[in-house]
Amino acid sequence: MIPADGDSFAGPIRAILVDDEPLMRDHLRERLAAHPEIVIVGEAHGVKAAVDLVTAAKPDVIFLDVQMSPDNGFDLLPRLEGVETLPALVFVTAYDKYALKAFETHALDYLTKPVHPARLSRTIVRLKQSLADRRHAASADKKQDSPSAEVSAVPLEAMDLVRLQDGGYIRMVEVRQIAAAQVHGDYTRILAAGGKLVMIKSTLSSWERKLPPTLFHKISRRLLINCKQIKHIARLDRENAQVFLNGIAEPLLLSRIELRRLKSVL
Repeated sequence: MIPADGDSFAGPIRAILVDDEPLMRDHLRERLAAHPEIVIVGEAHGVKAAVDLVTAAKPDVIFLDVQMSPDNGFDLLPRLEGVETLPALVFVTAYDKYALKAFETHALDYLTKPVHPARLSRTIVRLKQSLADRRHAASADKKQDSPSAEVSAVPLEAMDLVRLQDGGYIRMVEVRQIAAAQVHGDYTRILAAGGKLVMIKSTLSSWERKLPPTLFHKISRRLLINCKQIKHIARLDRENAQVFLNGIAEPLLLSRIELRRLKSVL
């Protein structure tokens, strides 16, 4: 889902490419040529050169390789602490094992090489929305209309990675692997195959805004279900039914009204 033009960043987006392999910088430059709103204002072959380039070029975004010599991409981050406005970070690497660490550094996105055009397009949408949110927040602070600006979530797609954290437990899952999101007091309970249930302090409505409506359906004020993760449904009695989900031992208990709404979207 792509935001309307009025909801995303307008104007050129200044980008720098940081990769120690010239061929990979060429590859990314060719991919970015399909997005005229991205203006490449510099390239660097390593961390030290990137620090100087960020200071001189003041980019909006850094497309950053992870494995470089002698430093890696993560070594750049502490060296940018003195930068007044930090650029957005998009990690680009051949190794998806770095995904979790990338998101722990609050990277905007994570791309694997070779970069797929459709996946890059989603990153650009997310980047434009992030820059627009930053601009609106700065404008709100100047006007002192409110103590903070609400940042709108960029809708996720089925193949996107989402970070789930419950205390010290952290896992990355593809959006399509999430089976359900359920209200649990002040928390949202996330059910996804292959790991434990995760309790996240957020509202169900915030998850409804960012999860793709092609997969997730709100069947009541307390529950979102990914219909593609349903194994089968079993009626218990006239008023209740159980929904069994892929890779999750505990079934969901549904009321008669919830079951009727679920069946209407199956």
